[in-house]
Amino acid sequence: MKVKTACPMDCYDSCSILAEVDGQGNIKLEGNPEHPITKGALCNRGRQLSIRRNSENRVLRPLKRVGDTFVHISWEQAIAEIAAQVQATLDEVGHHGIFHCYDWGSGTLLKNLNQRFFYGLGGCTETVGSLCWDAGLTAQTYDFGRANSHAPEDTAEHARAIVVWGRNVANTNVHMTPFIKTAQARGAQLVVISPLSQDLGRRADKCLYPRPGTDGLLALAALRVCRDRNWLDHDFIREATLGWDAIAAELDMYDPETVASLTDVPVEDIYWLAELYGCTRPVATILGIGMQRYAQGGQTVRAIDALVAATGHVGVPGGGVSYAQRQLASFFDEEALTGRSKADVREFERATQAADILAANPPIRVAFVTRTNPVLQVPDSALFRKAFASIRCKVVIDTFMTKTAEMADYVLPCTNVLEEEDVAYTTMWHDYVSYVKPVVAPRGEAKPDWKIFSDLACALGRPEIMEGSVDVWIKRALSPWPQEKVAELKECGFVKLDVPSVAWAHRKFGTPSGKFEFASSLAVADGHHPVARIEIDKLQRGTEMYPYVLLTIHPRKWQLSQRETFPEGRGECPIVEIGRGIAHEQGIADGDFVYVENERARIRAIARVQAAGHAKSVRLEIGWSGQGVTANDFTDTRKADFGSQSAQYDCFCSVVRAPAHEEEPSQRELSAIAPATTGK
Repeated sequence: MKVKTACPMDCYDSCSILAEVDGQGNIKLEGNPEHPITKGALCNRGRQLSIRRNSENRVLRPLKRVGDTFVHISWEQAIAEIAAQVQATLDEVGHHGIFHCYDWGSGTLLKNLNQRFFYGLGGCTETVGSLCWDAGLTAQTYDFGRANSHAPEDTAEHARAIVVWGRNVANTNVHMTPFIKTAQARGAQLVVISPLSQDLGRRADKCLYPRPGTDGLLALAALRVCRDRNWLDHDFIREATLGWDAIAAELDMYDPETVASLTDVPVEDIYWLAELYGCTRPVATILGIGMQRYAQGGQTVRAIDALVAATGHVGVPGGGVSYAQRQLASFFDEEALTGRSKADVREFERATQAADILAANPPIRVAFVTRTNPVLQVPDSALFRKAFASIRCKVVIDTFMTKTAEMADYVLPCTNVLEEEDVAYTTMWHDYVSYVKPVVAPRGEAKPDWKIFSDLACALGRPEIMEGSVDVWIKRALSPWPQEKVAELKECGFVKLDVPSVAWAHRKFGTPSGKFEFASSLAVADGHHPVARIEIDKLQRGTEMYPYVLLTIHPRKWQLSQRETFPEGRGECPIVEIGRGIAHEQGIADGDFVYVENERARIRAIARVQAAGHAKSVRLEIGWSGQGVTANDFTDTRKADFGSQSAQYDCFCSVVRAPAHEEEPSQRELSAIAPATTGK
């Protein structure tokens, strides 16, 4: 019998899954063909859920550090000792001495109950902001009032051109591809803008490869051309926007010839892009999150928003600037799960949490890490390791002995999603919600996160904090829904929420003025320039010693740092993708050993030369660790301009060929290298 469940990972697609267990306990996973978005396809990361569930390396019993090793202990001992540490912290320094470090590695609804425990104690110190996309969310809040996306079906049916700007669809949003193919079959053009060579580029009518961090300049130069040639939607500008004159007056500084030299995009392609937006109706713009991981990342998204709005692609079928689908959050009562409004919370931003820990007053005495692996995922890994080591008691709740767990004092085994009941949804792309139904019983002594915190609450004499059951919590969180909708969710495995397929179709925006704001009062209130502005003198540039941009990109095979739970993902010698310009300058051939270095880290790697993409950028997959360092040892904790967002892509390095006398790559190492991407 096949069981309908869903993928919990932090991903655009939020796949519906069919799971089947055979007589030997093997779990077969496949995509649910009934789901209108994922349509029976399941990516490699989704299929790994069963592999991870049954892995021999999974943590199945509570572990306690004794010296340099870990020993198994009972749940009773673990809960009692950790509760004692929590109580001691409350007595010594108060609830701000308790640190909850979490992220969205598992994005299901009931994971919000983790926070309920800490808030029920009066509060805590917790991580806020984003390593991923907060600058872009803030930018679209300034411009639109909220980040709303068009439904993928709308793009497929109505767009005459699709611009995929900074989103590596094949790696992070694989189910977008069929919708793009449908649009292309109708004759829609496809344009890919990214410094990376990517599979989607092979399907594209045109690819632009801007220098990393200069996308905002490209957008504003194109908007200047549209202004100069009168390729504007004057009716939309007059009736539905605020501040066009303010941004129009600043466009002279974005001369196409100058911008071409700064972006490495040929000037004729800047004019071509302007004509596409100015003379084609409608154009759908699909944004990724990479282009806003820079010092001016938020302004970059505002610049693209301005280009799309001024040329008339907002609020129309087949148009839009689709960055995120934040409308979905309003369908859930997360306050009923967390109780945050009653808590006293001290906030540490995710990008700078290491420095915050070291400077904290009152100090952090006990830390809980859930749904994240910060030793590998936080910028400046070395600083985070130092900060984490300074904490008296460190508790990691995970399914595997991650790099963060290796530093812990206690490691508590939690359940895999195939062992849980929950609700899965994404606020990144589409508007479907899935029911997570348990497929198998928990392995070993693993417990759901909420049960671990319930046990801790009881040990502290506060059982009322976590009082409830899975069914009760789901009902509370879905209380805004009609009962028949809840029943449909459980029966069918997924439901579509009532979200408009065309964002802002009524041209009533969530901004203070009710209009699209080229000049944003919210931006001014936050201390920013009112209109989108890229300051050329503040563009981050490399040095003579470290001239090349280093991008720590999302892998295709694994979800972020989950690679370390697979033997094939733990190689000491990683692959780095380098642009053809670097290969030419440094005399590097595909498959050569190279050294990648900056002022913070140095690794030996195998080069894969990219025939397409920006010619002088370097790509290393996030989540890799080896040689005593991690990919994030190269990055630092600088922030982007908007929100609580890391600027981790403002990172530079050198790449040199390893000396000829050093060992050549083995056949096994070379076999890990896919053929060099030819691109278009």
